[in-house]
Amino acid sequence: MVGKPKLPNWLAYIRPHVKPYLELGRGERQKYIKKVSKQTKLSDNSLRRMIAASQFLEAEGITDLPPGGRLPLGSVENIARIAAHEPSRRRELLDEVWAGRITIDELAEELEKTRKAAKRRANVQSVSPGSTDDYLKSLATQEVLAKEPHLKGMSFISFDEDGDLQYFDSQTKPALVIRIPEGKPYVVMDGRQTGGTAASFMRQRKEFLRNILVAAGLYETVLVYAPHWQEDVDRLIHRAHPVGDRIKLIGKRESSGDSAG
Repeated sequence: MVGKPKLPNWLAYIRPHVKPYLELGRGERQKYIKKVSKQTKLSDNSLRRMIAASQFLEAEGITDLPPGGRLPLGSVENIARIAAHEPSRRRELLDEVWAGRITIDELAEELEKTRKAAKRRANVQSVSPGSTDDYLKSLATQEVLAKEPHLKGMSFISFDEDGDLQYFDSQTKPALVIRIPEGKPYVVMDGRQTGGTAASFMRQRKEFLRNILVAAGLYETVLVYAPHWQEDVDRLIHRAHPVGDRIKLIGKRESSGDSAG
């Protein structure tokens, strides 16, 4: 799906161009794309699509096509768009395409279903927004009491009111601060905020993980509810020495059909 002429392995071709492209400023990027476009006879838009898809795949640990090249660009783009609404499905769908069990047309149909489901969830949340906060508070309370079973009371405060906002990316900042008597506060992060474009999904994930690290540097305990991104957070915990010990995953991983809260 990269137009004509076709490349036998679009991912192997574009990967050497990704890093130099990203290191350039906006104006210089446009010049770089035009230069490569003249060399390959591929359109500027096709090259940009390939770069974005390559970034998405690299974040999933995929740096080359499988034997036979069963990872079409259009399929990767549709999976990235689905992941913008349901991140937990991205690996499953990539594996399905990799094995040749799902086509680009079937992914397009799946994307349409996903967008409709996301719209329904948004409508439900707009009617009863408090249910999401209640569920997060319940998970956090269970974890705090498991760590401090004799605790006499705790209070939940919005991070907007009681947090160090200046240190965090705003879209994926912590959700709550937990104040406990004569103890250090906990901070609670909610990784359910998804939606938008494939590019915004990748940005949100990166910002969310970065915000976890910032929180671990500022707070003694960081409770993270990330049903879609548990594997990502697990890797971060194991690599973020010494602050990884301060990060605690709460709740269960959501399957593609779950919508807690």
